[in-house]
Amino acid sequence: MAEALVGGAFLSAFLQVAFGRLASSKILNYFQKRKLNVQLLRKLKITLLSINAVLDDAEEKEIRNQNVKEWVDEIKDAVFDAEDLLDEIDTEASQQELEAELTSGQKYSRCCIKVRHFSTLIASACVNSSNNEIESKIQEVLDHLEHLAKQMNVLGLKAGVGIAGKVSQRLPSTSLVDETQVYGRDDDKGAVMKLLHSDDVNGGRFSVIAILAMGGMGKTTLAQLVYNDERVKNHFEIKGWICVSEPFDVIDITKKILEELEISTNDSRNLNMLQLKLKDRLVGKKCLLVLDDVWNEDPTSWEALQKPFNNCGLGSKFLVTTRIESVAKVMHSYSIHHLKQLEKEYEWMLFAKHAFDDRDSAAYPNLEAIGKKIVFKCQGLPLAIKTLGGMLYTKSLEEEWVNILESNIWDFPNDIIPALRLSYHYLPSHLKQCFAYCSIFPKDHVFDKETLILMWMAQGFLQKSKNNKRMEEVGKEYFDDLVARSFFQVLDHQSSRFVMHDLMNDLANSISETFCNRLKKNFIGDISEKTRHLSLSKNYFDDDFASYEPVPMASRLRSFISIDRINHNISDNVISNPILQLKYMRALSLRGSYLTKLSDSIGNLKHLRYLNLSDTRIEELPDSICRLYNLQTFKLNRCSKFLGELPKDMHKLVNLRYFYFFKSFIKEVPYIGRLKHLQRLTNFEVGKRNGTDIKQLGQLNQLRGSLPILHLQNVIDPTDAMQAKLKEKEYLEEIALEWSAEKEESEKDRNVLEMLQPHKNLKKLRVINYGGTRFPDWIGDCSLLSNVIYLELNDCKYCFSLPPLGQLLSLKELKISNFDALVAIGTEFYFQGNAYGSFSNNNTTQPFRSLEILSFEYMKSWEEWCCWFEGENVAAVVVFPCLKEFYVWNCPKLKGHLPQQLPSLKILKIWNCQQLLASLPSAPNMCELNLASCEEMSLIDVPSFPFLKKVSIHGSRVTESLLKKEEVLLTNTTCLEQLRIYASDIPSLQWPDCHYMQNHYFNSLGYLRIQDCNSLLSLSLDLFPMLTSLELVNCHNLESLSASLPSSGSESDSEGQQYITTSLSELEISKCPKFVSLSLVGAGGSSLNLNAPKLRYLKLDNLDNLKSLPQPMHNLLPSLYNLFLSHCPQLESFPEQALPLNLNTLSIYNCPKLLLNPFCRE
Repeated sequence: MAEALVGGAFLSAFLQVAFGRLASSKILNYFQKRKLNVQLLRKLKITLLSINAVLDDAEEKEIRNQNVKEWVDEIKDAVFDAEDLLDEIDTEASQQELEAELTSGQKYSRCCIKVRHFSTLIASACVNSSNNEIESKIQEVLDHLEHLAKQMNVLGLKAGVGIAGKVSQRLPSTSLVDETQVYGRDDDKGAVMKLLHSDDVNGGRFSVIAILAMGGMGKTTLAQLVYNDERVKNHFEIKGWICVSEPFDVIDITKKILEELEISTNDSRNLNMLQLKLKDRLVGKKCLLVLDDVWNEDPTSWEALQKPFNNCGLGSKFLVTTRIESVAKVMHSYSIHHLKQLEKEYEWMLFAKHAFDDRDSAAYPNLEAIGKKIVFKCQGLPLAIKTLGGMLYTKSLEEEWVNILESNIWDFPNDIIPALRLSYHYLPSHLKQCFAYCSIFPKDHVFDKETLILMWMAQGFLQKSKNNKRMEEVGKEYFDDLVARSFFQVLDHQSSRFVMHDLMNDLANSISETFCNRLKKNFIGDISEKTRHLSLSKNYFDDDFASYEPVPMASRLRSFISIDRINHNISDNVISNPILQLKYMRALSLRGSYLTKLSDSIGNLKHLRYLNLSDTRIEELPDSICRLYNLQTFKLNRCSKFLGELPKDMHKLVNLRYFYFFKSFIKEVPYIGRLKHLQRLTNFEVGKRNGTDIKQLGQLNQLRGSLPILHLQNVIDPTDAMQAKLKEKEYLEEIALEWSAEKEESEKDRNVLEMLQPHKNLKKLRVINYGGTRFPDWIGDCSLLSNVIYLELNDCKYCFSLPPLGQLLSLKELKISNFDALVAIGTEFYFQGNAYGSFSNNNTTQPFRSLEILSFEYMKSWEEWCCWFEGENVAAVVVFPCLKEFYVWNCPKLKGHLPQQLPSLKILKIWNCQQLLASLPSAPNMCELNLASCEEMSLIDVPSFPFLKKVSIHGSRVTESLLKKEEVLLTNTTCLEQLRIYASDIPSLQWPDCHYMQNHYFNSLGYLRIQDCNSLLSLSLDLFPMLTSLELVNCHNLESLSASLPSSGSESDSEGQQYITTSLSELEISKCPKFVSLSLVGAGGSSLNLNAPKLRYLKLDNLDNLKSLPQPMHNLLPSLYNLFLSHCPQLESFPEQALPLNLNTLSIYNCPKLLLNPFCRE
């Protein structure tokens, strides 16, 4: 990473691509064969080299010198043209090489005729009409570049000057801080303080703590807060503050440290002498050194700097602030504190401090309203909030504030611009172009990592790796580097989805405004001939997009990207003319348009590498699409149901790497086996026609990710399956093998499956609709499936036994369903062959030692399960030591036992197992229990579940067994949060008299649902002091809610006695025909008004005897937001006073007497 310490100019990366093309043997051979003037290429290279030498200086000066900026833009424009021309030549040269390769041998003679025809068609669309035409185009580009090169001296541009020499002109930071102007960083300060006081030094005398965030987030401020804390002063014997910035000169930094410690350096440049002085001062002393604003990614420099600190006192710390994660890693940081945006309340406090100072912002309501919108734009970035607030302090007119609100932050001088631009300044040139390209995406756009990398790849941004890494791997490194430098932020911890801060988006726009543009509603923007990348947002124009003709103005467009999934404005006419006339297009996304067809002119886009037609209504693809020789990515996801067949020559897209058609109706891709570069394929459907057989997979060894293989019943000869060569596909992580659902028992299926053994790198395997009676040996072989973590066997209706899966060492999740012929599961499920005997002698691995999730579903014939083993050494063996989730659903004949020792189990769900006699397992860590239609389960010895949080019980006998016993299921749990009880009838259990319900308080219960319980006459709210949601449904004898008096939650006033529940926010009572009133029955039969100050949702439905609502409702239920009343025929009393002020929705259905109430009608 040393080469990335100081970023290179944006254009340098483009020039590297051009240099590579100019040095390409492919292009040189092409010129020699056609007897073209090779000197033109040499002159072009020399001219580009001379320009490249001054680009760093030019990029530095263009910020302040408009003439230099215009020169740089002209250079970029000319380089784009040169690169387009070289790409044309490279494309034609590659096509000729392909033709030569395929025609070299008589055995390919028939194929060669087709390839010659293919090449001829492409050649008609390429620059190949004559040598003079090619040479004239090169000469034209060369003349333009030479003319621009002559302007370098006039503009004062010099080689070897620029980025590296200008960085350190910023004012260095100091340790001083005004704490009265810092808001919302107490938690961050506490976290860093805790790390500083930790004695963990990561194996050495000192440790490094890094504060990481994008520019302007307040890293330096946080370090200052910590540095000046009295506890820090008392904890460390020596402290020092060094502003590092760039360049990272070890001698200069060492001198700064000595000066900070008041040690003379005598202006010496002798590093040895300086470090000896520093070492003598630090020996045995616990010290804290803050290194602010570090950019160095060279481990050698860091190792040299920290040598004297190996003699300091134990517990010494370096506190480093940086924008780049790799900096923290190079310094071997013990901990990295990621500093986030300010929370909303602190955003406003910081802004108000600088905009209003000591004035009360409420006294200026109009300015306050505008100010809050300005703060929202800053998205929690303290520097932006502070800067804009300070700018507005002297402005008192509304129009001045509105001007700031509506202006681009880059339109006026402020501290934000240099802070963020500095991050861009330090980017290597190859990352600068990748970042700038992101300007075509709108603010708040959610970036999909793979999609963006594929677009970068289409533009040629991904440089060839010296160690032959795939372009995608290079792109991943680029993206991860931008994330590490805070240009992207992870969205909701989903590793493939990211967002960009609005100000970073503004930065990208300011850098690339001449060449990148976004079409927004009723706004075209500054589109010109220089525009190369263009995006279209949803509802760009109310009228037809083509009528405004912004696209023809950008005749050399490389990207046209429809951002939204549904975009109504792009129709067939717009696509055909003018978009498909843009011959330099490299990335074209028409996602979400009304497109129904493409014209043949699509085949003329010879530069096209990325094509996305997802979410369109396209019905047919033209044959000319097969001429897109350079196409790398083709997406047809969620396309029209009318698009079922593809052009027959799709196999001629020889550079295709990604072919996606999720949720489309595409069935077969003929001769797909010729696409040897293919890496991602939505699925492969085995067909009966020529070119669609399973042998087509044989040569696709670059496939990776997931591959479903469908319609395996179409495999005619099992030996054909062997030629699919799944064993050689080392990059595939997931495979699904699926037969048709409508099929009979087939021994051929077993022979086919035998031949489809995957590579040992496979992680996930699904077998669906398999027609064999048993599985081949490779399923269950721990040496062949050693990396499988997920296995699903579904609809294997004729299998009467399971494969030996217990020895799969990495297996974490196992799903087995619809084995209609399976009657018993025995030791064969756990061991292979004679391994059970070896297990008895401690020679075999513990069965299912890694399994975390186990599911059995719809096993209609399954009766027995062997869950224990016999032998001297196996008595104490736990079969599923890591099992966390266990599901048994719809196994109506299962009678036997369940595993009894599950030490890691957290979730147990058993549904519709009517004959199951098993008892609940011993699972001390159980958090969730769900039992339904398991009336024969033994609950005699119910184990203790102290950590149980969620319980759902369906069935009267199970419910009665669990609630009637004194030693009941829920007695020992202290953290129950949700309880659902569904019981059609419990005749012997009267809830008000239930010993358990009378003597146990659910102090942690937040949600309670009781349904189908006819024995429930009344429910006491006293039992549930923390209840937030209560649902009582279909309890035919329920008459009322109740509560005891006196209690701490009750009081009496002029409106009668009340029972106050401070936590209840949702209440539903439905289908309870005897329920009379929401008033509670108190001790001695007294009536209590329900006072629920936090209740927001109230649903009363199908209550035949309900006559009134709580009164006065606005006092008793002040927070009520949604009131739903339905099928309450006797309800006639509506609140005579005001309704709750917060009521937003009032729904009344089939309450005839209530609707006659005059107040209700009003």
